[in-house]
Amino acid sequence: MITIWVAIKIFLEIIFYLIILDIVLSWLSLLGLRYRPQFLSQIIDPIYKTINRFIPTTFGMFRFDALIAILLIIFLQGLLIMLIPWLWQELLRLSQSF
Repeated sequence: MITIWVAIKIFLEIIFYLIILDIVLSWLSLLGLRYRPQFLSQIIDPIYKTINRFIPTTFGMFRFDALIAILLIIFLQGLLIMLIPWLWQELLRLSQSF
């Protein structure tokens, strides 16, 4: 059972860092470098589209879907730890063993 919860936590962490990578790559477009790997858009775009269905994320020329996705991931991680308190202790124990 712990394996499932740890896998969910790791999955959320990976998605979090992929969104951060997407944000950094979008900043590079200000310098004229337009590069977005296809695997990144295949993973991140469905998340953005789901968020856009429920919440309007465009205000003027600014898009806040990445910020909302990050906040949602942080909320889900906190909810996961709050609902399953032994998970936090187990994750700390696992991280100390490495």
